[in-house]
Amino acid sequence: MQGLIRKGREKRLIGMSLTWKAATTCALLIGGYAVRGQDSRPFGAGPPLPGIPEAKSPITLLAVNDPVTGKSAFSSAGEETAPVIHASPGSKITLDYQNHLSSHSKEVCVDGPCMNMTNLHFHGLHVSPNAPQDDVLSMMAMPGQSLHYVVEIPEDQPPGLYWYHTHPHGESYQQSLDGMSGPIVIDGIERYVPEVRTMTERLLILRDRELKRNDPESIAVLKRVEMRPASCGGESEEPERAFTVNGVIRPRIMISSGEKQFWRIVNASPDLYADLEVDSESMTVVAFDGMPLAYHDPLHKKEILQHVLLPPAGRVEAIVTGPPAGARVSLRSLCVDTGPDGDPNREMVLADLDESAKEEATRTIRETVAAAPVYKPLVLRELRSLETTDPQFTVKFTEDSHGFYINDKKFTPGAGPMVTVKTGNYVHWRVANDTREIHPFHIHQVHFLVFEENGTILRRPEWMDTVNVNPGGSVDLVMDFTDPIIRGMSLFHCHLLKHEDKGMMAKILFQ
Repeated sequence: MQGLIRKGREKRLIGMSLTWKAATTCALLIGGYAVRGQDSRPFGAGPPLPGIPEAKSPITLLAVNDPVTGKSAFSSAGEETAPVIHASPGSKITLDYQNHLSSHSKEVCVDGPCMNMTNLHFHGLHVSPNAPQDDVLSMMAMPGQSLHYVVEIPEDQPPGLYWYHTHPHGESYQQSLDGMSGPIVIDGIERYVPEVRTMTERLLILRDRELKRNDPESIAVLKRVEMRPASCGGESEEPERAFTVNGVIRPRIMISSGEKQFWRIVNASPDLYADLEVDSESMTVVAFDGMPLAYHDPLHKKEILQHVLLPPAGRVEAIVTGPPAGARVSLRSLCVDTGPDGDPNREMVLADLDESAKEEATRTIRETVAAAPVYKPLVLRELRSLETTDPQFTVKFTEDSHGFYINDKKFTPGAGPMVTVKTGNYVHWRVANDTREIHPFHIHQVHFLVFEENGTILRRPEWMDTVNVNPGGSVDLVMDFTDPIIRGMSLFHCHLLKHEDKGMMAKILFQ
């Protein structure tokens, strides 16, 4: 599992970890940002957590320019919103995507002015990379054009939290920063974790709020989220963004003392890490990256963790218990060391847990999947055989002043596949990071088992679709290439989207 688990003052490394150091609480004065002490407003002074509208097939989704900011955004059902898409294993997501963006963008992408081309990636779903499904290579809509998606969810798709976001090479970072993303829920997780049936369900989408130097609103945001003044890494730059939760800075989450709620959280930032902690409370994790823990191991239904590190694109689904009456408890993101060449990723408060928060009607898990749970255990002797063989393919991340590379090659849309694989097997891959900053590795269409870091077998390997690779380090993965429906050209890349836009991506051909 990725993340750090803290018990008291001790730290225990579990899977894909990052160095973490406690941030200090002294006053901050950096380049025009002035923040001192704690938020002076009363605890719980923020707005209640907004809900997210739901959508089921057929769906019409528009790419539009916000009338106030001019930034790119999604619109659905007449509102500027990114709805949660619900689907069940064996069903289809039918979606018309219309590009209503301006033909002359005022935003700047990595290679100059944005062209406002756009498409959709259905992140984490085990579906075909060919049109009209999860095709981000040949399906592209310029302003005034539309795309029609029919995404066939397999019967054995793990039920959990996935997400959709735009994926036009060269413009992914800016569109993601603008908020062009939304959640996908594949129903049926109650088959693996029956107790969530009776709990309030919450979707928490973490996105970015940009901060500007010497800007009163940005200074207020820094104060509101209590951003810590000290970095836990070697970088000295000023923080450029803060997290929002469902579009709001530090909302209140209504939860009664002792109440158990089911939280589904996606880190939809293009490059901020979320090391999640609920003050003085543990989280009972039941799924990572949409994959229930029990899906590959029926006896491994949950893990009790003090905090969980989500890289950009990472998801976690966990049971959270309301704090004792009168206690002041917050959901926060701890400081993350992104490496000597990484960007600032400081501690901040994301939301407050408050039983007095007023909100609209909440919802519980829908029981739409009546079938028995599907389990796909990996035979132990097969796993041991893969662990002891040399990797069949190695991904090497490098960078220099001219760009970002995989295996010394910068991505170009016209390039052929870097690797070709035969479906029907589990395969051992290694991802090596030959840089001075962390990179999250992601591959389309499949999940993988993270079983080794820096040559050390992990005590508790976990399945995911996005994993951190530390500076100068490596991870070893069991790639699940067993699904015969995944045929065609797909991608793997760094999910720091500015790096992907600048070339840290490559093609894979499934045969």
